[in-house]
Amino acid sequence: MSLIMKKIIRAGKHSLAVIIPADFAHSLGVKSGDSVKVTTSLDKGFMSVFFSGAVQLKLPSSSNK
Repeated sequence: MSLIMKKIIRAGKHSLAVIIPADFAHSLGVKSGDSVKVTTSLDKGFMSVFFSGAVQLKLPSSSNK
């Protein structure tokens, strides 16, 4: 897991948005218009985003022999 700091931008008159980096979106196979599932924890200030139809990322091969 990596940490990427992003700015919050205005998206319309009454909404805010966070831009997803293009390379991340491409690696998951998601595109504009796809649905996402968002879960929040207001008391912890936490939000998780799950992309529907996203491909499973492959883990790097282990070099332990």
